[in-house]
Amino acid sequence: MLIINEVKCSLNGDSNAIIKSLCHKLKCSFNDIADFKILKRSIDARQKNDELQYVYQLLVTIKNEERYLRYPFVKKYEYIELKPRVITKEKTVNIIGYGPSGIFATYRLAQAGFKVKVFERGPRISKRRQKVDEFFKNGILDPNANVQFGEGGAGTFSDAKLTTRIKHPLIDYILDIFVENGANENIKIYAHPHIGTDVICEVISNITNQLMTMGVEFHFEEPLIDFIIENDTVLGIKTATDTYYSDITILAAGHSAFDIAQLLKKYHVDIKAKDMAIGFRVEHPQSLIDHKQYHDQSLVNILGAAEYFLRFQGERGVYSFCMCPGGIVVPSSSEEHTIVTNGMSYAARNSGIANSAILIQVSVADYQSDDPLAGFYFLQHFEKLAYEKAGSYQALAMNIEDYINNELHPLKRLATYPLGTTLSNLNAFFPKELNDIFKQALLDFDRKIPGFISEGIMIAPETRSSSPIRITRNIDGEAVNTRNLYPIGEGSGYGGGIMSCALDGVKVADLILKKFI
Repeated sequence: MLIINEVKCSLNGDSNAIIKSLCHKLKCSFNDIADFKILKRSIDARQKNDELQYVYQLLVTIKNEERYLRYPFVKKYEYIELKPRVITKEKTVNIIGYGPSGIFATYRLAQAGFKVKVFERGPRISKRRQKVDEFFKNGILDPNANVQFGEGGAGTFSDAKLTTRIKHPLIDYILDIFVENGANENIKIYAHPHIGTDVICEVISNITNQLMTMGVEFHFEEPLIDFIIENDTVLGIKTATDTYYSDITILAAGHSAFDIAQLLKKYHVDIKAKDMAIGFRVEHPQSLIDHKQYHDQSLVNILGAAEYFLRFQGERGVYSFCMCPGGIVVPSSSEEHTIVTNGMSYAARNSGIANSAILIQVSVADYQSDDPLAGFYFLQHFEKLAYEKAGSYQALAMNIEDYINNELHPLKRLATYPLGTTLSNLNAFFPKELNDIFKQALLDFDRKIPGFISEGIMIAPETRSSSPIRITRNIDGEAVNTRNLYPIGEGSGYGGGIMSCALDGVKVADLILKKFI
């Protein structure tokens, strides 16, 4: 079999049309193609809008395949075994945190024969959704069951985007597990796949149930309160319920687990402050984004609600992040008397409103402290300030046009934020230096998407795009100065989304396997 890249076909093309395009590209007969499978599909954005085409990567069974290997867009398919090897001696592992990195480290090690215990401070999905709904409707926050904490991690209450620029065979391993547990198989094909909050909740629950049948022991609503460390070696953990010893401890806490970072600092685990970003969410009519990207509303029925990615480089970089077509902006606090925003979409992406974070780069120097946890305090300043200005969990909001002109008028439209918003001049919220750069970026974005300023509203603050720390580890995945501790995922400073975190969990699990095989 061969992998054929850059096969182009019209948006409405069927299987025969794809084969016809393939034959034209390879200069072969229709009958030479025995079979084909779509591996990847994207849009050729270089074409004029009335000539939009899909670009395919195909796995092809063809006669006399050796003759086509001379083409640069053709390579021979090589099978890669993605399942892990199985250990012969029973080994135990405690995994702290059950977001994407924790889920897939659990899956990998359970497949390999480890005896796995998972500890998650939050509840299972069903109870977690009840707690999240209660916060969205009534402003009653449970610090251990919210958009950040609980089965599935923070990515469960988002668009469940699976987009990644990482090229690695284990990406298919991860996608296969999602599909086996209820995700649409198209996530393996699309260039910008997403599952949607409504569907990912069911998928994650199914994965957990499957892991239970594989012998994984789950401890939901049982937060970590301490490590058992002797001679710079983690021997186990303590929860409010019991003490659990293990051969290996994997730390897969999320980017909002400030308490765990403080615990690590107490034990002198090597932690470095790292750069991150802060900003706000913007909302626009989805039709505005669709028109800019497609110039033809009928294409929405074929391609779905349109996305955008914007970037501006001034004295600091400003960029769009976690863009949610047809979504809503949601309250994402995990600590009382703070305001945190995030975006999410359901699978249908049909709210009629597009939202995205607009973030500005923040460096370690901005923290003005040598404390490795200074980034957490930096973020908390803005989260607490927002709550003080609002006097409640209502997010701060204003028209983008008013922000540019330093004026304040009623919002052009009602924000999607479930708890409501408080009209506030964000020029008095962010430091002047950041405001100046944000405004330069927004003017640039308005040139790229006319109406971005006049039709947009902004909702603040967005502070949880990434972790402000990195727990340093060696080439074997182990914390550099603390044996048997393996930090993984976004909360440890490795990964920045569902797929990169899931991949980090699998790769570190494989490094652990090497020790015992």
